[in-house]
Amino acid sequence: MTAPFKTIVCLLFTSLITLAETAVAPLPSSTDLRPEFTKWNLPSRRQGRRPTCSAFAVTGALEFALARHRGHGEVLSVEFLNWASNDAIGQAYDGGFFSDLWKGYLAHGICTEKEMPYAPTFDPAKPPATNIVSDAKTNLALGLQLHWIKRWNVRTGLKEQEFLGIKQTLTKGWPVCGGFRWPNHEKWSNGILQMAATNEVYDGHSLLLVGYRDEPAQPGGGVFVFRNSSGGRDGQMPYAYAQTFMNDAAWIDSESNTAQATAPN
Repeated sequence: MTAPFKTIVCLLFTSLITLAETAVAPLPSSTDLRPEFTKWNLPSRRQGRRPTCSAFAVTGALEFALARHRGHGEVLSVEFLNWASNDAIGQAYDGGFFSDLWKGYLAHGICTEKEMPYAPTFDPAKPPATNIVSDAKTNLALGLQLHWIKRWNVRTGLKEQEFLGIKQTLTKGWPVCGGFRWPNHEKWSNGILQMAATNEVYDGHSLLLVGYRDEPAQPGGGVFVFRNSSGGRDGQMPYAYAQTFMNDAAWIDSESNTAQATAPN
């Protein structure tokens, strides 16, 4: 065996050991990013009667990523991101998919809530002022990136790797945007969303996952903690609910502060 070949073999063997150690590394029994949101003065907000839950989830992830990059928080404009998404895809929807909202961010950036406040009704004929569009693009220089844990599929829930990827991402300090099939009639117990039958859900509703807690008594062995822009209630859901009804999952970070989760991008 030649010296270069021995070196390659040793490197491959070391990499396999590292991957194996990463795969079996135990996760903490709980993590909670809500104190970080509070520290940066990033409140949970409500969408009202508009179907903009996905825009609120992505905006929340952008707020968190920018705050972590800068060391201070700033409330960003859901209204602007909604407009930017529509402009990028050439449509006039109120709300949209995570992927379309991200296209809007890449095309235009995002401004603050003060510059373009959230409106009670959708007006596709009311674009932001030219100076706001120009200022919003300055955020693009920060190099935020979107990572997929699960791409949208309404016919499947989470695979085990995707489920673990969400927990790993939360553990490393990043909230996760999640799209779900949602109960036609919500049932709650002590702030925890209750399981529903597959014929009792619709597609769908988006949330921002901000923590988890292992709890053997809950279906699936624990709960995810989430911010919810609809219905006036943040809350928790059993792992089993996400494993059954989660359509897609993504998270956002910055180039200078990347903490990759071991899940497919």
